[in-house]
Amino acid sequence: MTCASASPATAVAARVAAESGGPLDACVGNADGSVLMLRHTFAAAQGTLGEGSALRIGLLTAGGGALYQRTALGRIAQPWRAGAFNVVLPDCPGEFRSPALALLGLAIDARHLQGRGVRLEQLHRAASALHDDPVIASVMGALWHCAEAHAGSAAFFEHGVDLVLKRLAGLPVAAPAMRRGLSPTHLKRVQELIDAHLGDDLGVARMAQEVGQEASGFSRGFRIATGMTPYAYLTWRRMEAAKPMLLAGRSVTEVALAMGYANPGKFAAAFRRVTGQAPSRWAGNPTR
Repeated sequence: MTCASASPATAVAARVAAESGGPLDACVGNADGSVLMLRHTFAAAQGTLGEGSALRIGLLTAGGGALYQRTALGRIAQPWRAGAFNVVLPDCPGEFRSPALALLGLAIDARHLQGRGVRLEQLHRAASALHDDPVIASVMGALWHCAEAHAGSAAFFEHGVDLVLKRLAGLPVAAPAMRRGLSPTHLKRVQELIDAHLGDDLGVARMAQEVGQEASGFSRGFRIATGMTPYAYLTWRRMEAAKPMLLAGRSVTEVALAMGYANPGKFAAAFRRVTGQAPSRWAGNPTR
């Protein structure tokens, strides 16, 4: 099945194909071209979203990772895992940053919503978070498999799309997000990463990537879990590792370079800030 068989939906298909950077892997449309169903593998990307007149529903089938999405309805910064889906409303522009992923998607022109008892306002909460709804996932899967096998009628396809829309409109309102720290497992992974790269240029983005999170959300969770910012924790671990090196008689410059500081003066300032003493006095101070 290819997009050539979905000529009524070429306008929507062309838009999605342009965003994906090439032809879609496979897609099929309804008779009047107002609904497109597609399967495609997308490379990691960032850019704008929500332009045009189509409602987008993307069900993750493979790949995934940290998704960042911001529109007038709010911000999504969540790990995107297989089985979960996101919703982008028509004419609701914003920006996104997405990992590499494979999607089963629906693109539904706004005019298809008219007369079906679903208003865009009812879909606002659906577009404000990632969702894991087994009913929607099952219906989308059934629609795709039937279309792929040429076993479903046009009425079956339309009924399935209407069921997805009504289910979206009835999604429960999410409870207010609670501030939570990193899980013990995630914290341990980040701590091990830091300890393995004390002498490297290790940034917050790389730490967040280790646990599949967006940088700002990761920083908040790390601070709740440890009482320190990621950078402050990294600095503290570097100074702890520097202490035995200084005690062993290595020079301040040598230790600074080993801990990732090209400027010994900056290392000395950080060491003094953490320990209360200059590194040159550390080894000879009996009260340390």
